[in-house]
Amino acid sequence: MKRMWVACLFSFLLAGNALAQDPGSAIAAAEAAKSRFESLLADPQMERLFAAAPALRKARQQADAKLALAYDTLSLARSPWDRAAAREHAIAARIAFEKLEAELRRRWEKAQAILAEQDQIRREEAEARALRAETRTLAEKAKELLARPAPSDPEVLETRGAVGRALKAYEQLSADASPDAVRLVRDMLAQANRSLERLLSAPPSPEAHPAPEKLQRAVAAFLAGDYQRTVDLLAIPELGDPEATRIAYLLRGAAYFSLWVESGEKDQTLYQQALTDVRECQKLGGAPAAKGFSPRFLALFR
Repeated sequence: MKRMWVACLFSFLLAGNALAQDPGSAIAAAEAAKSRFESLLADPQMERLFAAAPALRKARQQADAKLALAYDTLSLARSPWDRAAAREHAIAARIAFEKLEAELRRRWEKAQAILAEQDQIRREEAEARALRAETRTLAEKAKELLARPAPSDPEVLETRGAVGRALKAYEQLSADASPDAVRLVRDMLAQANRSLERLLSAPPSPEAHPAPEKLQRAVAAFLAGDYQRTVDLLAIPELGDPEATRIAYLLRGAAYFSLWVESGEKDQTLYQQALTDVRECQKLGGAPAAKGFSPRFLALFR
């Protein structure tokens, strides 16, 4: 019986020693957790998040109180049980500070994600505005290109059609069209505009060979009084030979002049075209014979 009592006492003392073991290490761990948490507050964004969260401020007060209680309990400890209580308070303080650190980090990461998302939205909105502005500029350029006078050869007509289709696609864009849709129209306009501008800015290509037959048909049309036919036949007066070209300008200028007279001398566009052809003919050293042309045209030529 005595032996059993001694054994129980020995077990009780061992348990007391275990409860009382190393409260200082537990307090040091709590101080380290507190230091890690407070180091986060050196960041202005972290500090603002903490200051704006009443729950976090209250949790910090509770953690500080638990750590203070651990110090007080240890300083007043009279028994292993007091030391064990101090250790438990320190452990609770450490856990509280670790939770505080984790929660503050979580809130900061969430705030960073929101900021990144807002920044991405702003960038996308700015890019969309720039894309819309670029597409609008290209649409205005398309309108200007379509308003220019153009030869009626198949390549130009097809390219004008491409510009017109791209312009129509632009006009059908809704206000909430996706950036991909706007970008597609932008690319259509850019490509069609480049092609048409290249064709319109290139000098008219002279025919590969002189065209006496065309001139003969134009002369026949002119002498028959079919001035519009004459103009149509000589739509491209550069015939690959200086003499043929000079005659073509002379003949077309006379046809335009006759059309102007037939209009009652009201269509000044015809008169200006006649004057332009006369000047081109003069540059090539041409002069009309008195026979075959009206005195008024001869006067214009002089």
